[in-house]
Amino acid sequence: MITAILTRAYRQWQKYYDVMLFVSFCNLLYNFICKEHLNWAYNPDLLLTHKTADILNTFVLLPTTTLLYLCHFPTDKLKKVIYYLIWVTGFSAIEYIWFFFGRITYHHGWNFVWSIGFYFLMFLTIRLLHTKRAIGLFISLISVVFLVIYFKVPLQE
Repeated sequence: MITAILTRAYRQWQKYYDVMLFVSFCNLLYNFICKEHLNWAYNPDLLLTHKTADILNTFVLLPTTTLLYLCHFPTDKLKKVIYYLIWVTGFSAIEYIWFFFGRITYHHGWNFVWSIGFYFLMFLTIRLLHTKRAIGLFISLISVVFLVIYFKVPLQE
């Protein structure tokens, strides 16, 4: 949030509001569908639980990340690729630190490599939701169906 304020990205929140909501919705959907079958879980400190950490993630971190990512997206083709890779690398590095210090755990076959792939898909989809919404929605739907089937998420509980 501080970065959004310092870079004045917050001024453009209306332009990206729909994508910010969609990203938060997807995180809520994951927690609803996978409530008893989480592939990753936060083990935060500072008196937070997985649930409180994920609420913070859903309503503060993910919308702010989406805003910052889209707001500063470059126009030059090479810069787009570099920018995208920086975000994927940055999120992967943060998650690795969390994993190293036991702040996130993996379950049901999920691992750090799956997370890296997820970040590649997440940032691509966020951009597509803004520029080519139908393609972004299609990729989101296919991704959810694939992950539910591959990780054998029970939907009837």
